[in-house]
Parts: sequence; C-alpha cells; structure tokens
Amino acid sequence: MSTTDRVQKLALLAGSVALTVAVLAAHNSPATAYELSIYASTPTLVWGGVAAAFLTGALVAFTARVRSGVWGAAVGLVGGATLTVFGLPLLRGYEFYGVGDSLSHVGWAREIAAGAHDPTNLLYPGVHSLTVFVGRVADVPMTQANMVVALVAIPFVFLLFVPLAAELIAATPRAYPVGLLVAALFVPINNVSVHPNTHPASQAILLFAFLLYLALAYTTGALDAGRRDESRDSVRGRGDRTHNSARGRPDSTASSWRALGTGTGLLLVLASAAIVFVHPQQALNVALVLAAIAVAQFFARRFAADRALAAHRPLYVHTAVLLAVFLAWTPRFDRAQGAFTGTIESLIQSGATAGGVVSQRSASLTVVGGSLPELFAKLFGVATVCSALAAGLLGVGLYRRYRDTDALVGYVAAGLVPVIGVFLVVLASNAGDMYFRYHGFIMVPVSILAAAALARAWTWAADRGAARAGAAIVVVLLLGLAPVGVAAIHPSPYVYQPTKHVTAAELNGFGSAFDYREDGVEFTGLRGGPRRFVDYHYGTERARTTLSFPGYRDGIPPGVFVAGNYTDAFGDPRYLVLTERDYEREVGLYGGFRYPESGFSALETAPGVNHVRASDGVNVYVVREDDA
Repeated sequence: MSTTDRVQKLALLAGSVALTVAVLAAHNSPATAYELSIYASTPTLVWGGVAAAFLTGALVAFTARVRSGVWGAAVGLVGGATLTVFGLPLLRGYEFYGVGDSLSHVGWAREIAAGAHDPTNLLYPGVHSLTVFVGRVADVPMTQANMVVALVAIPFVFLLFVPLAAELIAATPRAYPVGLLVAALFVPINNVSVHPNTHPASQAILLFAFLLYLALAYTTGALDAGRRDESRDSVRGRGDRTHNSARGRPDSTASSWRALGTGTGLLLVLASAAIVFVHPQQALNVALVLAAIAVAQFFARRFAADRALAAHRPLYVHTAVLLAVFLAWTPRFDRAQGAFTGTIESLIQSGATAGGVVSQRSASLTVVGGSLPELFAKLFGVATVCSALAAGLLGVGLYRRYRDTDALVGYVAAGLVPVIGVFLVVLASNAGDMYFRYHGFIMVPVSILAAAALARAWTWAADRGAARAGAAIVVVLLLGLAPVGVAAIHPSPYVYQPTKHVTAAELNGFGSAFDYREDGVEFTGLRGGPRRFVDYHYGTERARTTLSFPGYRDGIPPGVFVAGNYTDAFGDPRYLVLTERDYEREVGLYGGFRYPESGFSALETAPGVNHVRASDGVNVYVVREDDA
C-alpha cells in the first residue's frame, strides 16, 4: 500500500467519524420549540462534523484513482454529508417540515391511507402515494413518512443522477466527483417557488435529473449491454449506421421501436409516464425537452447524416408516450385547465407584472433591513455561476457545431430552447412568481452542463500536463460555492424567510381548538386562516369539498391587529389563533413590519377579546362583542 493510499484511507476514516458524530449530535439535540432558523438552532458540533466530512470526501474524490474503493468511499462521504444537511429537520426530530402546502399534501396522504380518498381523483398523487407506501412499510406517521420522501429519497435521486449525466456529457470519469459537488449545491432549490419541503412541483423538478440522464443514456445506448452495432457506433459518434435503402438515411422509426425492448428504453418510458403523476406541469416541461431533442435528431438524420446525432437512437416514441399519458390524465381535472387558461388570460389582461412584483418585494425587503441585490446574491449567486459555466460549454459546442463529443451538449441545448421560451411567456404574464418554477427546472440541466464544463476544463489542463492545477482550481471553486449553496437550501432569516418547522404542540393545539370549538364560530389568524391545519386534521379533500370549515381562509387585516378593534372589525364572534411561529416570524424576523409586537401585547387587554385556551406555542382567543 502506497503512502498516498494510506493517507487517503486515514482521511476517509476521520471524515466518516466526523459525519457519524454530526448525525448523532443532530439526533440527540431535538427541537423542543419552534425554531426560526434551523441553521442557528443546530449545534455547532453538527456543522463542524458535516464540514469536515464534506471537505475530506471532496479532496479524496478528486485525488483518488477513479472507480477504486477509496474513490467510492469518498463519493459516499460527500453524498452522506450533503443528505445530512438536507435531512436535518428529520434528524432533529421535527414533528413536520412545511407549514404551507406541505400540510395539505399530508392531509391528502392521510385520506389515501385511510381509504377516504381515491388517489386517481388527485391531480398529482405521486408524492402522496409514495408517502403512504413509506408510512406503511416503515410503520411511521404520515408526517414522518412524508419527510423521508421529500428530504431523503428524492434528494438522493438528484445527487445520484446529476453526476452521472455530467459524466455522460463530458465523456470523462473526472466529471463524477465534479458533478457530485455541483449537485450538492442544489441549485434548483430557490425557496421562492422551488422548495426543500413537500411540494410536488419541487420534487418533480429534482427528479428531472433522473429523466434527463435516462434520455441521454438511451440515445447513446450507454447502459445497454450487448447492444446492437448501431448503438455502439452512436457512443463513439461514428460508424456503419443502418440506412433506409430507399432514402439513404437511418431507419429511425424501426430502431426506435426496437430499442424500446432495451432496459434503458423501457425504464425511460416508465419514468416518463410516472412523472405525470408527480406533477403534470413539470411533466409537460419534460415532454418539451424530449420533443426538442427528438426534433434535433430528426433534422440531423436528414441534413447532417455524418454527425453523431444522426446515429443516436431517436426519442420519438418516448416523447409520444409521455404526451399521450399527459393528455389522458391531465384534462380530467378542472384545476389543470384553469391554470392553463389563467396564464393565457394574464397575457392579454393588465395586472401585476413580474417587474411590479419584484418592485413591491424590494420595498418590503428594504423596510426589514435587506436589499434585492443582497437577496439575489444569496438565492441565485450560485445559479449565476453555474449558468455562466453552462453557457461557456454551450458556446463551445455551438462553435464546433455539436459534432462528436459535443452531440449530447447539443441535445441539452435543444431541450432548453422551448422551456426557456415558456419561462419568458410566464415571466411576461401576471402569474405571480410561477416563473421561478421554470427557473428551477432550467437549473437542472444547467447544473449538469456546469459540471460537465468544469470536468472538461480539468481534462484540458490534464492533457497539457497540469492535472493537479486543474483539479485544484475546480475544487477551490466548488468548495467556495458550497457554503453559499448550503445556506440557502432551507429557508431561514439569512434569506429573510422563517423556517417551515411545525411543532407537535402546534398540531395538537390546533387539533384541540377544532375539537372544542363552538359550532358556527369562524376562525382567523395572521396572514390567513387555519386552512392548512384544517387540511391536516380533517383531510384536504374533505376540507375543500364538504366540510365548509368556518373561517377557513380568513385573516386578520394588519390595521385591525395594530388598532386592536376586533369587535368593530368582525362583529360576529370569532376564534383568533396565534402561535409561537407567528410571533417569531412577525417580530423576531420582520421586526413588526406588518404585525408589531404591540399588537400581540394588546390582545390581553383588547375590548371583547378573551384568552380561552393556551398550550405550548398555541394561544386561542375568542372575540365577542358583548365580552361574554
């Protein structure tokens, strides 16, 4: 055993011990109350252990012999450290993670598990069905099962297939550790419209890395052992293609149907169909990418038969299958039709444009001590660097006209065109911040291209006798970006957002308030009614169709909260529920911008307001005009 091998193994041993200590420290320091920031509340020992493991794994992965046991252990260490950060809410014993849409999705999952709701009547039952599966197999509550799916399983898929896709594009094993470090940045997560917690659109976006890898691997036949001659030739980008004797070009239709019998072809069909059930909107984006690649293949076969693209397996059938499943499933739901018509109407009607929304939020940020450039740097700084690297690779490919080794880069470039077009359309509409979903989707191939660009730069340096210098530059760049990316994975005051922590006391407090409420008396709360907790406790489908819960969406206007004139504002009796999370968010994070501390203090003495229920973190008041 050489000295280098011995040092690398000792380093990995130390890194593994550090990661083990970090995981145990996180598990042994569970959250006891609402945490405004999971970063600040997690013990320093955890962060030290994760950093040591990540740094050690990265350095060994870049220096060890590729595909060796030491290299594999280093890659595993980097992945383990990354998943530890992503899965912190689960490790730290959070009752649940995701106070908004996520609670509603758990409400659906609980209904499905209880047999009260048919998943085929849900627009996107994929994440919910997987939650039920994990809950039953592991015998854990749906809240825990849901966090396993969103915080462990799907991020793991992203971490696995981004480096594989980068390696396929760059055509060098050096791309795998580079791709892993880029994947660890989780660039698609922007915490505006793409989130780490349960949010089917976000999970579908992360799963797109798997689908894109399958599409690229299928076209080249890279995964199919015993593949036909044309598949081997397509990997090399040359050679004896089977031609249609009448036209003198590849028989694309026949080869497409034959290749469906391969493992990769069949898996791509199944995965393409499955993404529709995770989130149809993102499935349509995937269909646009596959269709664009198929169009590029079509024209390459007819007008550039000497290029590698013409020898690849076409994606015609896969694109057709995905569109067929999408069209068979999605139009059944009014919500999908409404989203499409709403976007079209927003383009022809006046309303809040993207610029107006940004301007409004910029003003709010200034009030709480932040600025738009600062927030942009925190949320999108890493994405900007990756976009520049990807653009450089696309530019080189365009200069070479996407020949031979640049063929797969050409596919990704073609796939980006329609999605960027839709992004610009949505950006021009007044569809809220929906365009950030498209930004997150686009960042998946951008991350892959960025990793491939860095790997090719490293290879270029190695070919000129500067392999160590090239590796050092790549490692320093990615390790420098890592803290910026990690700090923006979970929402926190760092990005002017509260964490999505939901405590057991909060769930129980709302449950008790619902159980002992007086019939007909409406509820209210800050920034909206208790609808997410209603969805969780009663089931989302029931809450939205048959329950008619009083005050489901009703919120307290900021002016009423400041003035304390509840009886004048409401008239009818009203339950007012305030939580520790409300106070920490409004006072601790936003400094009382809309709901000041004085409003919380005045509740105890406000006319007609009585404190009727108190528990850890949840207080229930009743507003009655007669002060009864």
